[in-house]
Order: sequence, then structure tokens, then C-alpha cells
Amino acid sequence: MRLKIKGEVTAERLVEAFAAAVKKLQVSVPDAKFYGANVYLTAYDADGQAFDLVDGSGNSLVMNFSAPPGTIVKPALSAEAEQRREEARQQQRERDEAAQALHQQQLAERQQKLQVELALRQKAEKAFEGLNRVTDSVLASEPKALVEALNQVIESNWASLQPTEPHGPKKGQPKPMPVFSTYEGKLMLSTVTWKQPKQVSNPIGAVRKTLIGPLWTYSAWVTSTKGFLDVLQRLHGSLPEGILGDHLPGGAVEGEHLA
Repeated sequence: MRLKIKGEVTAERLVEAFAAAVKKLQVSVPDAKFYGANVYLTAYDADGQAFDLVDGSGNSLVMNFSAPPGTIVKPALSAEAEQRREEARQQQRERDEAAQALHQQQLAERQQKLQVELALRQKAEKAFEGLNRVTDSVLASEPKALVEALNQVIESNWASLQPTEPHGPKKGQPKPMPVFSTYEGKLMLSTVTWKQPKQVSNPIGAVRKTLIGPLWTYSAWVTSTKGFLDVLQRLHGSLPEGILGDHLPGGAVEGEHLA
């Protein structure tokens, strides 16, 4: 309980405030009494400037008033109160232990999740590097055949799936068909919405978190990436171990016909 006294604090006003507090306490808990108090007094000089009284060490002055001889500082806890306090402490300990156990469990789960994500990302990175090597190899040996085959896959899927713009002012209009080409031995991809062709490391996609993410996610392009894998496999002769898996767009797996 706190007392707030506005205006000048006098002995009479302190007594009045304490009497009001005692009355409030007796109404709330009839057999209760006040033991101990901290009274903070704010002093002002004649010019209205607040100041603090200090002791010889320069610290805020504290005046202590001991309990009168033969009186108690505060009443001892009854057996029932001691039991209630111990029960409350035990309940708090149990809550703390449960919270700590939950925290440790969450840490372990987070660490496990990070380890799984790291392993999946390493798997995706290995597949990405393998796709890049295969693409470079085919570009060096059969660049024309590679570009023609990739574009045939796109043309076939655009003809069968007929992708359209899903949003914006061009909603419902046919999506522009991307076209592969080569420039100085590098694989390039262009579309009418780009100002100039962009170099791509491979026709499938790039590492995005734990997956090989395709350049576009609409179905005609994702379906085309499966055909691109078939083209790479056919022109290269085989795909290195670690490329196929559920980290690829559409989740192509070993032994599946990709076209």
C-alpha cells in the first residue's frame, strides 16, 4: 500500500494520512496491522527549488527509527502461512522447471531443424553444382542441339498448357514464351518482358533455401524444367549422382522418366 500526499507535508497531515490508511486496512483485513514503512519526503527551498538532504558521504539522507523496546519488528509467520508460502514457492519452482524444460526442448527442436535444413541445403547445392557442370559440358559439346531441345520443350508445354497471366492489367492474356539461346559459350534466357537476355547457370533453377527453385513457378514452366532434365540427361548421356531428388522443381527422382 502506498500513500500519496499532495501539497505541504506536515506532521498533522502525515497522521491524517496514516489514520486513513489504518481505517482502510481494518475494513479490508480486520486483524491486520502495518509493520514498517518507507516514507519519501521531497523538500523545496524558499525559491521553489527541489533539493535533497544528504549525509556526510553525500548520499541521500536516511533516518532510521527502531522498533520500541519490547515490541516486534514484524509478526512471525504462523504454521499455516509458512505452509502456504512453501507451497507457493514449490509451485513457482515447478513452473520454473517446466519453463526451463520447454525452453531446452525448443532449443533442441530448433537445433535439429537447423541441422535438417543444413543437410537439405547442402543436398540442393550439390545438385545445383552438378546441373551447372552438366550444362557446361553439353554447351561445350552440343550447344545448338541443347538450345533447340530446350526450346522444343517450352514450345510443347506452352501449346498444351497455354499459360496465361493471372493478375494485373494483362490478366487472362497468354504468357510470353521464354526462349533459350547461347552467347559466348554461355546459356542465355530471354522473354519479351526483359530488355535483354539473362545468363543462367543451368535451365532448371538455382538454390533457394533448401530447394532448387525454378525461375518461374507457374505450372507450364515447372513442367518444362522436367523436360529440361530429360534433355540434359539425353545429351550428356547420364546425370551425376545427387542431381535428382525432391529438391528439384516437381521433385524428379531417380528412375523417373523426366519428359
